[in-house]
Amino acid sequence: MNLLTAACTPNAPALGPESIEVLLAQLPGWTLEHGALVARFRFDNFREVMDFANAVAEIAEAQDHHPEMTLRYREADLRFGTHSAGGAVTMNDVICAAQVSHLPEAAP
Repeated sequence: MNLLTAACTPNAPALGPESIEVLLAQLPGWTLEHGALVARFRFDNFREVMDFANAVAEIAEAQDHHPEMTLRYREADLRFGTHSAGGAVTMNDVICAAQVSHLPEAAP
């Protein structure tokens, strides 16, 4: 499956620990924390943080799968987890994390 072109699906089931481990290997910078995929992105200034947040919002709206975001002056924290799967990680979270990681705004 190409995560960059994949689409989220309604009612996606929770992934097992082995699947998450394999998929995390394809998501540099992302970790598993309390049933969610989490990453921190750093920027030079707040304008870049906001450009990134808006680009994430475009992905989230297109996929109808929305992260928790915390924005600061030079950082953005993202958390993808699926409430409908009991607060577990689903393929929808993996898809969105991969697409966010490939945003030009997310480049180091």
